Amino acid sequence: MDTLTPSSETATDFPGLLRYWRGRRGYSQLALSLAAGVSQRHISFLESGRARPSREMVLSLADRLGVPLRQRNRLLLAGGFAPAYSEHGLGAPALQMVQQAVALILSKQEPYPAVVLDRFWNLLDANRAYRDMLRVLLGGRAPSTLEPGDARVNLMLTVFDPQGLWPALGNARQVGRYLLRRVWQELQTQAQDQAARALFARIAAWHPDLLGPGGLPLADDEAAGGPPPPLLPVTVAAGGFRAALFTTLTTLGIPQDVTLQEMRIECFFPADEASRLALEALASHAAAVAP
Repeated sequence: MDTLTPSSETATDFPGLLRYWRGRRGYSQLALSLAAGVSQRHISFLESGRARPSREMVLSLADRLGVPLRQRNRLLLAGGFAPAYSEHGLGAPALQMVQQAVALILSKQEPYPAVVLDRFWNLLDANRAYRDMLRVLLGGRAPSTLEPGDARVNLMLTVFDPQGLWPALGNARQVGRYLLRRVWQELQTQAQDQAARALFARIAAWHPDLLGPGGLPLADDEAAGGPPPPLLPVTVAAGGFRAALFTTLTTLGIPQDVTLQEMRIECFFPADEASRLALEALASHAAAVAP
């Protein structure tokens, strides 16, 4: 059995997709009918295929269920309608103001690292601090990509790759367990996409010890000596550089474009004074040797 993909998520028809999202959000047919302002009988007919939805009904149900924009387009297509939400590349002219905002965030984060990621953790952009840190931590090893020949670095695969950042992680097992659960949770809504399945499968092949029964990610180790700390820092060390880091994730408010909804800006911060000094020293050294 393929544990990555819930059986209902393999559906491509509107009734199957509606059942999947209703179940995922924990709605009964009655609760969804009340939220959408229609009868329970109509919801039942939509899920059985006895009734066809209007475009407005598809969008209304998707909104009530909190379906991501990419999956709303998929629901529309399954219902026989054109997609409602655009999907621009980050470099598209229509997103010029967003590009400027992202560039400002990246530059203001210096000398601390920051990256821009898509839904599969592909690197869309990064500031100089992150590129310098990645170069030092990899020590000449190549970062990982999601597909052969892809020019984009995939940061999640690079972290788990035994030939990537994994040897540089001081608390690899703790961080690995947390990140693998994050991959699992986020990819459940994208499991129909082959790229999502390939990403999880590669991590699982590298680190089967992080998986439990049924191929599911393991929970955290039991905390020793009291409750866990408020943050789990990532400790990294390579080439004389050592730091403990925590991150924040920034998303855009009220996105109406698929790319913008899925884009995340991850900023790294020092978890202690020694790490702050290490990051600032790395930035100073990089600036001194830059042409």
